[in-house]
Amino acid sequence: MLSLAVDQLSKTYPNGTVALNRVSFRAHPGEGIVLLGANGSGKSTLLRCMVGLEKPSSGSIRVGDAWIETANANQLRLLRRQIGIVFQRFNLVSSLSTFHNVLQGALGRSKGPRYWFPATAPQRERERVMQCLERVNLAHLAQQRVDTLSGGQQQRVAIARMLMQDPSLLLVDEPVASLDPKSGREAMDLLWDIVRERQLTVICTLHQLDLAKDYADRIIGLRHGAIQIDAPAHQLTDHELSWLYESSTLDTIETPT
Repeated sequence: MLSLAVDQLSKTYPNGTVALNRVSFRAHPGEGIVLLGANGSGKSTLLRCMVGLEKPSSGSIRVGDAWIETANANQLRLLRRQIGIVFQRFNLVSSLSTFHNVLQGALGRSKGPRYWFPATAPQRERERVMQCLERVNLAHLAQQRVDTLSGGQQQRVAIARMLMQDPSLLLVDEPVASLDPKSGREAMDLLWDIVRERQLTVICTLHQLDLAKDYADRIIGLRHGAIQIDAPAHQLTDHELSWLYESSTLDTIETPT
């Protein structure tokens, strides 16, 4: 398990847009945090900074014992082996089989091109792919092309690929945005069951207030790039959370401690 510490993180783009404004929080090993906020509130920028895809203007991010903002390319590569990401758009290779897509979760620890193809991957990795597919109830579709699967099934393939990576920290970007409500609930149930089983630290962005309250240990609300809410999920009301999406002037609200 990895701890995460974000301190006074700011990001301003060359055009003057302030995406993040002195964001600070800690995520403890095994904690499930949901980031809430309207489009443009800074959620996605924050996730991208956490894996080194965006360089902050100031501040720091520490994952375990590593500092993201000062890590070189090799250090980032090693660190990303421990960080799993589940994307909104799944980021699967549509022309490949379910099995092949899940196998790609092992590429971070691969030592050569034999890991790139199912026929040449080590036996232990092929067995692990099937174990991951069994966990998400897709073993029977291992050889099927992913572009023939439903949206919910494709999200489960993405979750299996994350399992194949065996991360300690999990970043999840709008995992139900492309799914209908029933499939979205099923994906969240599966994802959170796995998070609890493995005691993963998870940071998940959502828009759905009901899902945030049902699944999060803690909710961090962003507005105009700044944290306005940081409290245990069970202590927050719908009114407090819906305020994040209103278009009125920026005011910080009091939340329980």
